[in-house]
Amino acid sequence: MIGDNKYTTEERGQLFALEGLLAALVVLAGIAFALQATVLTPSTSGATEAPADATMVNSILTTAAENGELQTALVNDWGGAGFSGSAGQWYTGSYPSNDFGTALEQGLGPTVTVNVLIYHRQPMDGHQQTRFIYNGAPGDGAVRSSTTLTLYDRDVSNPGTFYAEDVSPSTELYNVLEVEVVAWQG
Repeated sequence: MIGDNKYTTEERGQLFALEGLLAALVVLAGIAFALQATVLTPSTSGATEAPADATMVNSILTTAAENGELQTALVNDWGGAGFSGSAGQWYTGSYPSNDFGTALEQGLGPTVTVNVLIYHRQPMDGHQQTRFIYNGAPGDGAVRSSTTLTLYDRDVSNPGTFYAEDVSPSTELYNVLEVEVVAWQG
C-alpha cells in the first residue's frame, strides 16, 4: 500500500521528540567546546582600563622638541652625576619639575606610568642609554614615541661631566640623541 507507515502516530511523536533532544545536545556540546577554546586576556576580561594614548604621547614629545623644552630638560637639568631634582641619577615615581615634566604629567594624567630614555653615541662604546625618567619595565599595552635631538657644542655648558660625549670634537656637532617616551597604564 502506498503511504503505509510502519510507525504509529504515537511512535512518530516520540521519534521527533528524541530527534529534537539529540539536536539540542549537539548545539549545547558545540557551545561548551567554543567556551573552552576561548582564551581570556586582560583585554577580553571586561576590563575598562584603556591603554595609554599613543597620539597624546607623540604630541607631547613632538611639541616639547619643537619648542626647546625637551633640550632644556635633557641638557640644562643634568647636574654632573644625575638630573637635578631627582632622587638618584634619574627621576622615578615622579615627573621632573620642568616644562617637559609638566607637559607629560598634565597630558597623560596620574594613571599613566612613563619611562623617558635617551640613546646617544659614545665614541668608544657605540650607543649608550641614559635614563631620564624610569619607572620599571613597561606594562601591557605600552606605547612608544621617539624623536631625534641634535646637540651642538654651544648647547652643552660642561662637557666634562655630561652624560653624552662629544662625538665630533673637530666640528660644532656635539652628539645626536634619540629620546624615547614609553607610556602605559600604571
